[in-house]
Parts: sequence; structure tokens; C-alpha cells
Amino acid sequence: MSAPVLKYQGDLSALEPDALRKLLARTGESDAQVASRVQAIIARVRAEGDRALFDFAREFDRVELQALEVPRARWDAALESIPSGVREALTRAARNITRAHAAQRPQATEVETEPGVVVGRRPDPLSRVGVYAPGGRAVYPSSVLMGVVPAKVAGVGEVIVCSPPGPDGLPSAGVLAAAALAGADRVFALGGAGAVAALA
Repeated sequence: MSAPVLKYQGDLSALEPDALRKLLARTGESDAQVASRVQAIIARVRAEGDRALFDFAREFDRVELQALEVPRARWDAALESIPSGVREALTRAARNITRAHAAQRPQATEVETEPGVVVGRRPDPLSRVGVYAPGGRAVYPSSVLMGVVPAKVAGVGEVIVCSPPGPDGLPSAGVLAAAALAGADRVFALGGAGAVAALA
């Protein structure tokens, strides 16, 4: 049984030492327990593939998925459904992230260190990357923007987003909208270590 969660809003100096110790104590599984569980999840994904991912959605997200991949029409619908102020904020953030990363894009360089000897550096983009956007208790469209946009600016060929499904079997509308705005290529309703294992 896990320890009860203690929440406190106020001046920490007003707490008794024992209460402060309880408030600041880390609770939950040990690192060894977490590592063991993650290793088991990775092994199942490696051995069972999609079947394991459907099982994990049932176990962890409490949802019966019909498909792992989210159709593009659902992203577009999410983008249309979010409030205009949120859409404007996401669009502005994507534009600013694009600007910042485009300015930092590494350039190919060559130098002739002595006659006939040319040394250079060439920044070649990866062909495919995965971006994980946490979900569940909170929505993280910013994770999508901060992962997808820099990859696209760098010239990555395919960017895949994974985010946990909600009760409707889909990642949050904010995550889907951000994927559409950022230019992701594919989105999957997958969460946790199973999603990261599937991406790998």
C-alpha cells in the first residue's frame, strides 16, 4: 500500500518538523521496481508487438482501442474543435519555435587544413524520429510542438507522435491539434513505456 499523499498550500516554515518531513518525503515505487516493470513492458512489446500495446491500453489507460494509429481526419477535427484562443496560442508558439530553431540550424562546413586535405562537418537529419507527449491527468500540446517542430526544421523525414488515449480512445484534442499544426506525419494513441518501446 502506498503512503498517503499530503498536500499543503502555505508557508512551509509554519509546519512542524514531522509534518514537513512527511510533505517532502518521496513516495511510490523504488527505482529498482520501476526499472523491472519497464524492462518487462519493453520485453512484451518486443515479443508481442501490437498485441501487447492493445493490452497495455486496457491495463493502464482503461480503454479498449479499436486501432493504435489515429487517423489524420481526427487531428484536423481536433484542430477545428479547440477554442480559437488556444489555436492562436499554439500557432504562435509553433511559429516562434520554428524561428528559433531555424536560426540555430547547423551549417555544413569545410576547411582545407593543408593543401589537398579537406575536413568538414555535415549535419544530416535523421530519417525518422518519435515524439512522446505525456497525457492522462494533464494535456501537453507543448511537448508536441517542442518535439515535432525542431525535427521538421532539421529536415527529419518522418515524425511520429505517441500520446496516451483518453476514455474515447484518442489522445487529447490539444495534443492532436498540436500534431496537426506542427506537421507531424503520424500519431498513435499509446502511452508510457509501451509507447516508447514501440517507437524504438
